[in-house]
Amino acid sequence: MKYTILLAAAALFAGLRLAAADTVLEPNLPDPDEPVEIHISSGDANKEIKAKVGEIIVIEIEGNATTGYRWDETPGRSDSVLESQGHEYKTRELPVGMVGYGDKAFFRYLVKAPGKTEIVLNYTRPWEKDVAPAQTFNVKIVAEAADAKPAAATEKKTHELGKDDNGKAVKVNVGDTIRVKLKANRTTGYSWALAESKLDAKILKSDGNEYKVDEHPAGMVGVGGNDVWTFTALAPGKTEIALGYARPWEKDKEPVESFKLTVEVAAAAAPAADATKPATATTPKEVRLNQGDNGKTVKVGVGGTVVLTLESNPTTGFSWTKVDQVDKSILKLERNDYRQNANPAGMVGVGGRATITYRALKPGKAKIDLTYMQPWEPDSEFNTNYTVTVEVE
Repeated sequence: MKYTILLAAAALFAGLRLAAADTVLEPNLPDPDEPVEIHISSGDANKEIKAKVGEIIVIEIEGNATTGYRWDETPGRSDSVLESQGHEYKTRELPVGMVGYGDKAFFRYLVKAPGKTEIVLNYTRPWEKDVAPAQTFNVKIVAEAADAKPAAATEKKTHELGKDDNGKAVKVNVGDTIRVKLKANRTTGYSWALAESKLDAKILKSDGNEYKVDEHPAGMVGVGGNDVWTFTALAPGKTEIALGYARPWEKDKEPVESFKLTVEVAAAAAPAADATKPATATTPKEVRLNQGDNGKTVKVGVGGTVVLTLESNPTTGFSWTKVDQVDKSILKLERNDYRQNANPAGMVGVGGRATITYRALKPGKAKIDLTYMQPWEPDSEFNTNYTVTVEVE
């Protein structure tokens, strides 16, 4: 019996080790494209917190809205140093039917510029105007310039293009190589020739072409192949590659095939920043929109945010939908929060505002197309559409 138990325990232990060996743990690395967040809690009251320009400060503090008390910020914070990104309340997940358990308030701030300021929060009932706050929380913020980062050298790339790219426009960097590979058969007398008058040699230099015959059995004649044209990007600007498939001696005949490519050459990366010079604080761009901006086109810089604040009332069953149906390569849905309007008297059915935040990831154009609807009534005449076109530069 004793040995049976020992063997069973050993088998169980071995099974656990095997399961652990089969589990691959991915490192929880920070996203380099996301701003650094500094989290502050109740235990940090009266402290001095250091932060850098571009970082986000998040204050997380206990509360209980069912008592009528709410955390609100008092005036006095320097908005030029620290900009509010809004606040929200999150109720804990409770057993069904349990009420009055409490929640947490979250206040978010963007560090915009070097300087010093203070955040002061008061825990009060909104209707008790002449009553001292039940609690007060304050924290001092010392904002410093962001660390200077040397510009990464642009890696030279080779862009492989072919028949399917005919008529397209491509963007490359100075120093990049373009290789255009097109089917040809020189045994017929035809070959691809460059229309040099279309090419701006100061922007894009032709490195010539070569003909490569397809693999074939020894002695086989009339085998086709590919003409490969190579170009090097020399300077910023726009030009065109135009190729024609023709017999060189048939001067008055149009090519039987043609290939065109518009090439836009961008400047190479700037040299690394001088570490002896102080870093320049850059302010992330932000666009704030509301109901009145429906149908507009707005511009925002890469890394900036687009914040929509729209009237909403979930108690009616209506909500803003399709918030994540956007070109995710250009705009990333970062937050989708709802805050009810102040309601001291306990009235039910009170509406509020939805705050939807997108972060711009790369240059391009994306469309935010939302619908205010009840999910079970997608075709109702009472539905409202809200559309904004975002150009990221």
